[in-house]
Amino acid sequence: MKTLLIIPALVMLTATPALAAPTTRTMTVDKPNFEGSKTVTRDPETRTVARDTEVTRKSDGATATRSYDRAPTESGMSASGSATGFNGKTRSFEVDRSRTDTGYVASGTATGGNGGTYALSASRDRTETGYVSNRNVTNGAGETVYNKDKSVSRANGQLSRSVDVTRKQGFRPRRARR
Repeated sequence: MKTLLIIPALVMLTATPALAAPTTRTMTVDKPNFEGSKTVTRDPETRTVARDTEVTRKSDGATATRSYDRAPTESGMSASGSATGFNGKTRSFEVDRSRTDTGYVASGTATGGNGGTYALSASRDRTETGYVSNRNVTNGAGETVYNKDKSVSRANGQLSRSVDVTRKQGFRPRRARR
């Protein structure tokens, strides 16, 4: 009986270094209009992720690329990325997110495909009955071009949501990937 208990423990001890090794996975992308590859590298030990994609349009050979890197920090995480479209325009971002006692705060910068620069900020705090959050984007001239305040609470079995969004005419923020 003791032998049966020792064998799983030995297997776990010898398998642990293999589980912590970085893994790289490359996928082939083949769509009707473009083809290419996507590479994802994950390192469980350092908790980093890197994604790189490069595709070529079949009709004219134009290339588009995308990259994303995420790494933990002492208080949260940092992420950065860039994308260059088939038209050659590049957009990029950098953001730092820190945990707080009741949620998180984040700040960063972004550059649009048209060359415009933006300051980003966000926060989310738990409350006794739900949470409140804020997302804000300010352009290079200091104007707020997007602001979203959201509060969610639960009382008496009912969920209550309040969302207030203001945006400068013509400004459409890209939806964050989850």
